[in-house]
Amino acid sequence: LVAAEVALSLVLLIGAGLMVRSLVWLNGLNPGFDTRNVIAAEASLQDARYRTSAAVNLLYTQTLERMRRIPGVQSAAVALTLPYERPLNDGFRTVDGVDAKERGGEFVYATPAYFDTMRIPLVAGRSFSDSDTPQKARVVVVSASFARKYFHGDALGRHLKSGKEIGEIVGICGDVQQHSGLSGGLGPLSVEPTVYLPASQLNDGFVKLVHTWFSPKWVIRTSGPKANLNRQIQAAVADVDPNLPIAHFRTMDQLRNVQTGSQRYLAALFSILASLALLLAAIGLYGLISQSITQRRHEIGIRLALGATARQTIAGAMRPGILLSIAGIAAGLGMSLVAVRFLRSMLWGVRETDPVTFVATAAVLLVVAALASLAPALRILRMDPAETLRNE
Repeated sequence: LVAAEVALSLVLLIGAGLMVRSLVWLNGLNPGFDTRNVIAAEASLQDARYRTSAAVNLLYTQTLERMRRIPGVQSAAVALTLPYERPLNDGFRTVDGVDAKERGGEFVYATPAYFDTMRIPLVAGRSFSDSDTPQKARVVVVSASFARKYFHGDALGRHLKSGKEIGEIVGICGDVQQHSGLSGGLGPLSVEPTVYLPASQLNDGFVKLVHTWFSPKWVIRTSGPKANLNRQIQAAVADVDPNLPIAHFRTMDQLRNVQTGSQRYLAALFSILASLALLLAAIGLYGLISQSITQRRHEIGIRLALGATARQTIAGAMRPGILLSIAGIAAGLGMSLVAVRFLRSMLWGVRETDPVTFVATAAVLLVVAALASLAPALRILRMDPAETLRNE
């Protein structure tokens, strides 16, 4: 029974270790932007008043102007989706690129100052400006991974066609971590080739369509933590449209945690179950050694009386627990090699047969087993051989 408890606890410990390492890997990914002191405010524009691009952009211009007046606010912008979120997936064609065929990609619209507000680095070219009006030629900014994938890095001046619109690539920005879309991501967070569109040049049909499925976000960067910032942001929006409520306020860390929620839940669940199993195994070993010492009290007294040292006697008392633990660990390693196959789809950045996790958890379990066996064995130090033999 004790060996089986040890084996099952090892399986759960390995599962917990793999899930925790996967979560640590996801949280350690380079976001591609500065996550500090940024808050995002989300509001739905699925409203008859905001069916045209002109109405939407007027709202953005007026609300951003008021938000930038808030003390401590360094910059503000609007984007359809933010890093860590799932972008819009739409079709496009590389007009003057290699292998110009219809493709699917990630699309994000943004207002001027978005890249500055998020501190997404500009690799080449320029970002959006107030001069990118509906009357001017269409422009786009693409991510570095998009430029590498479709233009071998030489994307400036090339053109993309989406629907009937053709836009010139005027800038290349750095990659950011996003939630995987329909383009085949590699995990809950991954780098996706992305096209950024200026909000001022969107057509009415596109605006109406995307706001059916997505709610745009106002992103505000401050010089540091600010009291009552949420209330001041809501007041800035209410000054322009009193009937437009802010649905959510989130920091960038909160946005990331939303996308890694499944991994955090599984890591916590496995850790709790593994801790309970480890506790039961330790209690079982403690009880086994304690009972063994009680049954062998006369024998131990004789051994001590004949000259056996306390160290030798304690080691002999611990030996059954250690041997059973080693047998349980060996069985648990074999069971784990089969069980971890079911975790493959939940792991990122770590292999299901990660040797570090296997060795580390086995070592932890062996140490716990040794301590659980040592605790009752230390009672031998309090034994008086003469009194033990006299009582028997």
